[in-house]
Amino acid sequence: MAAFVVARYYFRTESYRYKLTFAVNTSEGVKRGSSVTEVTFWEVSLPEHGVMHKLHGEALYLDLGPGRRPLIALLTSQLHPIHAKNQLEYQKAIRWSLDAGPGGNMLSELYGPPLEDRLDEVSRLARMRGAHRITPNDLPDLVTLADINDPKTVIDVDPKDLKATLGPDVSWNEITLESTDEPITEGIKNKLVWLPAHYSGMLDGSPYRDKHTLANSLSAADFDQNW
Repeated sequence: MAAFVVARYYFRTESYRYKLTFAVNTSEGVKRGSSVTEVTFWEVSLPEHGVMHKLHGEALYLDLGPGRRPLIALLTSQLHPIHAKNQLEYQKAIRWSLDAGPGGNMLSELYGPPLEDRLDEVSRLARMRGAHRITPNDLPDLVTLADINDPKTVIDVDPKDLKATLGPDVSWNEITLESTDEPITEGIKNKLVWLPAHYSGMLDGSPYRDKHTLANSLSAADFDQNW
């Protein structure tokens, strides 16, 4: 019996780190938090030539104070489909990619027109410095938890209406995004102690995704990709 092995040949690799920072108004003052994530891109030649990517980091977890629900910016953007008339309109509407960090349109606005070669562009982004203000519309998916110890109580957060899920005195102060060489953020497993138990399934405990509930639409990978 013959055995067939599918091989991928890897070539050039480039990466950059982005830092997302939240400042949120509360009646107890401004609460701040940030998270640094790395996105690595590499060329492959099999089964066809192209560029792949991988995230390394974790969600931004912002503690709003005792007795309050936290604000969590996931690594991903998948909960709210973009409705567009055509592919061009769809591409222009993407502000945060599905699983590779900030979208190309937003990065072009912040850092100038992209280079034609994808890996050259990643290398260019890695050298950029300086924080840029962005809007709630530019963010990845936001969630909170009714019970911090129960992942099934995850709640979708409307970035344009924090008050609806986080309290009447909660509002945006500032949101910034920047390219950085700071260390990748770690430690979310100390805040969400149930994460390791859900690496092989969805937040509701199911091994399958059917998207009938929010807890079945999300997995640990939306919160943590530091393994």
